[in-house]
Amino acid sequence: MSGWLVTAAVMGCVALLAACQETPAAAPAPANRSMTEEAEVAAVPSVAPLPAADTVKAEAFTRPGNPLVPLEFPRDGDLTVNGEVAGYDAPVYAIPVAAGQTLEVALQTASANLYINVSDVADTPGEAVHRGETDGPNASLKAERDTTFVVTPYQPRAMARRGETADFSLVVSRK
Repeated sequence: MSGWLVTAAVMGCVALLAACQETPAAAPAPANRSMTEEAEVAAVPSVAPLPAADTVKAEAFTRPGNPLVPLEFPRDGDLTVNGEVAGYDAPVYAIPVAAGQTLEVALQTASANLYINVSDVADTPGEAVHRGETDGPNASLKAERDTTFVVTPYQPRAMARRGETADFSLVVSRK
């Protein structure tokens, strides 16, 4: 083999090896998006995940006969639950809410003597942040931090002692 042919073969191998070691070029943007749109998509902040319901602390808001019911629905969405208060017995609902979200709860019932209390499980004295008997059937609460709110339907003591019952619906939403 002639000298110039060997030299050309070696140069070709060197060029091929060099090409294999180069970093590949960035993939082109999809044809359906412009570079401006790509930048806008990248600038959208990610949404923090919804915290888990703190059922351990929420259990402190129940009493015998009052089951704890954690509510699961989309992070930004709503849910309607139906239930019954019988005497002192009623379900207690635990709803996780992320910092900055607003929890809205609307009580719907045919009874003029059925109310809801909404409490924050992080509030150690356990006082209601919404007292249905004085604040009305609709609650709107903004979470300052990730927390779990507890919604407790109830009727006045005189009705509860007599074992009266009342049906209700709760429309619960997170925004």
